[in-house]
Amino acid sequence: MILAVLFANSEGNILVEQSVYIVYTVLGDVNVYVVGKDGYDELALAEVIFVITSAVKDVCGKLPTERLFLDKYRRICLTLDEIIWKGYLENTDKDRIRRLVRLKPPTEF
Repeated sequence: MILAVLFANSEGNILVEQSVYIVYTVLGDVNVYVVGKDGYDELALAEVIFVITSAVKDVCGKLPTERLFLDKYRRICLTLDEIIWKGYLENTDKDRIRRLVRLKPPTEF
């Protein structure tokens, strides 16, 4: 039997099952899920999801539709790569993330 608890907050929803936390939200036509355990509890994941949703909105210029998300997919992936590296939160500062994405060679876009 799976036991889960669902909470709602201003950033999204939190699902807790045993020691695994899932924070998710809807951003336009896109669902964003962040999963963590141990050091990444619901508070840490709420910060991660806030940074991710802010970054995606910045890249898209507005709430993404499915089409816009696919059009900006490469840039979104580069941005997410600067936020999370090898499963660990690396950057949360918006300006720093923008600068790092700009440093990538144009061939990677």
